[in-house]
Amino acid sequence: MKKESNLIIKEDLNFLLNRYQKLYSNKQSQIKDSLDRCTRALHCREVDRVPIWQITQTSFYPKHELYEDIYKNLIASLVKCVLSMEHDTDYVPYLDPFEGVTIMAEAFGCKVKYPKDNDPAVATPIIANPEEVYNLKKPGLDNPVYQRVFETLNYWQDKTGGIIPLGNTDPQTPLDIASLIWKTDDFLMACYTNKKEVHYLMDLLTDSFIEFYSAQHDIIKNSAYPVHTFPLVNSNDGIAVSDDQAVLMTPELYREFGIPSLEKISEAFGGLYFHCCGDWGPFMDDVLAIKGLRAINGHLSPKELRPEYVKKITSKDIGLFLGISHHEIGWDNPSWSPDERMDLYDKYYIPATIANSGGKGIVLVGYIGYSGYFNTFSESAAVTDSRGGSILDKLVNLSIEEKNSNFEYIKSLINRQLNNIEEGIGYKDKNYLKFSQEK
Repeated sequence: MKKESNLIIKEDLNFLLNRYQKLYSNKQSQIKDSLDRCTRALHCREVDRVPIWQITQTSFYPKHELYEDIYKNLIASLVKCVLSMEHDTDYVPYLDPFEGVTIMAEAFGCKVKYPKDNDPAVATPIIANPEEVYNLKKPGLDNPVYQRVFETLNYWQDKTGGIIPLGNTDPQTPLDIASLIWKTDDFLMACYTNKKEVHYLMDLLTDSFIEFYSAQHDIIKNSAYPVHTFPLVNSNDGIAVSDDQAVLMTPELYREFGIPSLEKISEAFGGLYFHCCGDWGPFMDDVLAIKGLRAINGHLSPKELRPEYVKKITSKDIGLFLGISHHEIGWDNPSWSPDERMDLYDKYYIPATIANSGGKGIVLVGYIGYSGYFNTFSESAAVTDSRGGSILDKLVNLSIEEKNSNFEYIKSLINRQLNNIEEGIGYKDKNYLKFSQEK
């Protein structure tokens, strides 16, 4: 048993399920309102206010053990639900059975390693020469790797009685999968020198993606949509995907090899929710033109999704789920201290985003990245960001009262800027406009 502030959490399935049901019963109306609010915002429809996701999570286990133990992985996901429901938030609980980005690469034959306290990684790509793509076979649904995922979904449903919406495992795009099974540098070179082989591979991976994720949806009885880096929505109108390798390509190459796969996936699943780490501005027009594109997830920072992109996206009725964190990729080798970065969100990134959107089509998540807050339960516990670096700071182990205060503070920043818009002021703070670019 471990304690943080006024909250007690046990590493026990029955305890967590009982706690979840009690919290859900007490907050059912609020959760319903949040679900509707987030759905309407991501669909660029009118909302009563901009939704704000604040999430709290912890882990009782080293990270690598989550991928090795189906029960521990479920416990970690349940704890996230319970901790997040304890404080003010527009978060709507669902189970996210993340098993790493390597699942489909492993199904195609890549050996996967499980580093201590980190995510799974491909040990060795299986394509050394372009002609070897023709030796690849589409994995059958009886593939042991797929069966492991199906077992997880069935196990989680059985143990929770299906009372919590359940999502599919992390959907990496065919482009991301290709860069795992084929050394990235060689794959990118082949996009110039061996276009026929690359097109063959992308078609094979796209067909495999659609079959694998359709099978997962068939298994899940109480489905969470769209899952993976997005809030829960109350409509089955698309699948969420990560396309992080896109930023390594020229717009021309991405238009040839990346966009066609996304269009096929969008058609197969009735729409698309798109995530990309990094600055994907150079090929934004191509992404925004994808039929069925619903919303985009990105991180507000100097090197990722900048506030000046917001108006262009929301003007096309495409929603945005935006991270506000000083620990994500956009702050690598920063010129500013953590306290200065937090000040930038308060004084520039949040106001400028609201000014560029008018509050339309926006859902915010923060602070501390997409994972929100961390409860360590111990002064000596290690807390890491998405890249494995230590981030112990003033936003770790906050009390429920402090998290509620942050929620209200972010609301006040939004309301202040919306009032400025009504008065025709917009965002004109010249002292902070310079922060749209890194020093």
